[in-house]
Amino acid sequence: MTFWTAKIERIISSPPGSDDGFSSESIARNAKVTFLKMSTWAIVCEEMVDTQRPRIYFGQARDELRRRGIDDVEYMAMRRFAWLTAGWLNFEMMLWDWCGLDEQDIYRAIDWQFTDGWISADERDRRKEYARRYDRAD
Repeated sequence: MTFWTAKIERIISSPPGSDDGFSSESIARNAKVTFLKMSTWAIVCEEMVDTQRPRIYFGQARDELRRRGIDDVEYMAMRRFAWLTAGWLNFEMMLWDWCGLDEQDIYRAIDWQFTDGWISADERDRRKEYARRYDRAD
């Protein structure tokens, strides 16, 4: 888990997405995407599902989270937490069958991490409490 935690810090040190290889038309299309109907955790987890998107796509996601009252400091904490849980499930455990990740995947990862002995019962409870703060918030 220490290796994964270090990897997360490298991942979140940069904003998600890249404009490399995208046409101006593709970038313009992604600028019109909305995230209104997605849960808060699904929005945060979006960068773990589709890593190959232009930055504007993730900027639209960030704008929706701001509309929901999530400031930049909390957003970074949420990104770190989502990568620690749902990101771990998707990339470290290689469960790539999803086209979307959300709070249910976060809870699944927390339970798996506890069952396999990666985290204590106290840490499991702390993580679930944190996840519930934004569970289905919109």
